[in-house]
Amino acid sequence: MVGLDDVVLHEDPDMERVARLVDRFSAEGILKNPPVVGRSPGRRRIVLDGANRITALRKMGYFHVLVQELDLSDPGLTLGTWHHAIEHLGAQELLDNAGSVAGARLEETADSPGAEPGLARFHFRDGRVVTVQGAEDLEYRVAQLHQLTRVYHRFAHFDRVSYTDLNDLTRHYRDFTALLVFRPFTLDDLQQLTHRDRRVPSGVTRILLPKRALRFNLQLEMLRAGLSVEEKEEWLRQAILEKVAGKAIRFYREPTFFFDE
Repeated sequence: MVGLDDVVLHEDPDMERVARLVDRFSAEGILKNPPVVGRSPGRRRIVLDGANRITALRKMGYFHVLVQELDLSDPGLTLGTWHHAIEHLGAQELLDNAGSVAGARLEETADSPGAEPGLARFHFRDGRVVTVQGAEDLEYRVAQLHQLTRVYHRFAHFDRVSYTDLNDLTRHYRDFTALLVFRPFTLDDLQQLTHRDRRVPSGVTRILLPKRALRFNLQLEMLRAGLSVEEKEEWLRQAILEKVAGKAIRFYREPTFFFDE
């Protein structure tokens, strides 16, 4: 259990998802999955996964939250990126927006696996590949990413995906236009950004954990209770012991699909 003021976001929340979470939390009164935070000496805890849940709870006036906390130096913790499958916008509109990003330039390139994506790289439905070259300075690069992604964050649909096969994408997304692949960030980048109160756009960073705690199904009334963090920590310890005694905890090593997210 931690105070909501003791964690800092490294990415923007998706406010449409936040609104849906506020409705769900109000109706169900349950936090299913604890957000994941990373800690390092002398710095605030960084929210690695769960920016929308944290923002929804803040909007609802909560002060504490249940989190899964990891050491940022854990060798099993890796930071990757999601890809964005973009729908409903035309290729030229995406390129016009990308071309308007301050300090960026566009290069039509070959589709070479493992090639450096620059700032980001478009893979269009027709097979064309266009790389957006951008800044090396971290803060400037993040500012460019905000300009690059805002056109579809605001006016069109996109989905976070981990695969890049265009045949699969066009089959799964009827109005698919392009896949946008991002240059990866590092954990040190996230620490620098949060120290400067900067955030990356929503849905870019992808955290891979050594183990993940899911479906804790915490009653939100416990977060609302007028108890100290220490008292809620003691309640949590007892709740986990009860789950162990009830044989309610399972660890699944294999990759997993969820169909109720």
